Amino acid sequence: MIKKYLPLLRVPHYLKNFYIFLPIFFSGELFNKTKFLETIPVFFSFCFIASSIYIFNDLMDISFDQQHPVKKNRPIPSGKISKAEAYILSFILFAIASTIGFFISIKVLWIILSYFFLNVLYSVKLKNHALIDVTIISIGFNLRVIAGGLAADITVSKWLIIMVFLLSMFQALSKRMDDIYIMLTDVNKQVRMSIHGYSIEFLQIVLSMLTGVLLVCYIMYIISPEIILRLGEYSYFTTLFVLLGLLRYLQLTFIKKTSGSPVKILTQDRFIQLSIFFWLLSFAVLIYTK
Repeated sequence: MIKKYLPLLRVPHYLKNFYIFLPIFFSGELFNKTKFLETIPVFFSFCFIASSIYIFNDLMDISFDQQHPVKKNRPIPSGKISKAEAYILSFILFAIASTIGFFISIKVLWIILSYFFLNVLYSVKLKNHALIDVTIISIGFNLRVIAGGLAADITVSKWLIIMVFLLSMFQALSKRMDDIYIMLTDVNKQVRMSIHGYSIEFLQIVLSMLTGVLLVCYIMYIISPEIILRLGEYSYFTTLFVLLGLLRYLQLTFIKKTSGSPVKILTQDRFIQLSIFFWLLSFAVLIYTK
């Protein structure tokens, strides 16, 4: 019975909620048992609230998903699960997430509720407007990071906020590129309303620009006096893994044309996995071996 509803939850997308642990990782407090345990409930709260939103968004997108080559097989557009069942499950998940947030702290609860209602607006209206759609997605990732910082009582770096926002926008725009490729193969398929505000040429320019801005921001961060004092003079070597990861993502977007699912890329592309692994490993060495 439960297996029937699992696809609605989009469990593989829970990977996105690991952004919640970035503040505790970069602050050097990952092995602080108290702070780590305080962060875990936030992770689960965002998993539940995200699933609630995914279900609600699927309900709003039925007509479009039925025309999508992959999304048409989802439980709601395929008719495997009724609208009534989906609405009830979405509400239950919202209630669980809100309850967890309430017991963590009022501030975290407000972040969770802000995430929920922002994404409700996205699902109902804002996702139909180009640029606004990817901005909302990027803000959602920042809210995850802020919630993680609040739960562990860690001040989130402005650099972390900027780079998370830019990276998530980069991924969202890469996904829009994949939508355009789908439409080009069949002009009768319209995967989302906002796609008419994008073109291949425009996305090529914007993604190239974001790559440059991301790299500059990262370099400014990693060579700042504060970071050099804290991590050492060789911290700039981590830039290599950031560059390789971004270039690989651009390769998947423009050449291989497989940027439709960031989660799928993270779980299946070995090059991206190794780039992230060595980037995290290098930071772990710099932060936790001093």
